[in-house]
Amino acid sequence: MGTEMTKTITASNATFRIVCGEMIIDDKLNLHSEILLGYVRDGYATIEIGANAYTVHKGDIYFISPNQKYKFANHYNAVIDVIMLNINNPAALTQEFIPQSIMRGLSTGNCTHFAQIAPNEPTYADLLSDFNCVIKAETEKFEFFQLLVHGKMYDIFYILFSSGFIKIYDVETQGKKYRALRRITEFINDNYCDPITLDDIAERTGLSRYYISHLFKELMNTTFISYLNELRLTRASMLLTTTDIPIIEIAGMSGFNNISNFNRAFKMYYDTTPSKYRKNERKTYE
Repeated sequence: MGTEMTKTITASNATFRIVCGEMIIDDKLNLHSEILLGYVRDGYATIEIGANAYTVHKGDIYFISPNQKYKFANHYNAVIDVIMLNINNPAALTQEFIPQSIMRGLSTGNCTHFAQIAPNEPTYADLLSDFNCVIKAETEKFEFFQLLVHGKMYDIFYILFSSGFIKIYDVETQGKKYRALRRITEFINDNYCDPITLDDIAERTGLSRYYISHLFKELMNTTFISYLNELRLTRASMLLTTTDIPIIEIAGMSGFNNISNFNRAFKMYYDTTPSKYRKNERKTYE
């Protein structure tokens, strides 16, 4: 159990084994086998999971699935209380706590990897009340506290699943989606310097425009245009750093149809102009 990740630790002896405490926040990569529920008591932080980054603010509640690598990219005076639910004993959990179908999805990673619940969500107040009740019961360990924790954890998971914050994926369906996404991204990766559209990808892959857009949103938390622009801008930054090719030519070589669109996209992504980027990067390596 990930007790090394928390301070002011309390550990339950209940069947489903919970650890509560205040999160130790640093820039190290975290990996733990527990389900993690966090409540941002103060400040805010950016959590990186794979290629995605999520900013959690004061008041937010978040979920991270088991065996999911993540790190805090930034932590601005963040104070985070956590509940960590150990699922290494699935037999006990399915009998006492979580239905087997849900348990299987959580333990195998066929589920939502990150969920964020903001204070304006309709179910937020009930979720926060349950969260604080579990923390209090686990900390004070008054008579029959396990019964209270048991009931509140049921309620927490009911809210998270019934409100759609966490979903269990069908393995076969999810596998088909990832195979389709791989076909899409392989085509883009091979042709991103050319003028390609969703229609081009749909024609090549035999998938609909809508389904392609849906896959980017669901599986990569981005859009087709954002993915395409990131590839193009990465190529442009490499050319700016390693060659003396004029910027207007680099724009065309990177897939941008005019210099204005290139400059605007580059400034939004790198927070500087192409010419300043080239100058600063070359200074770094002199």
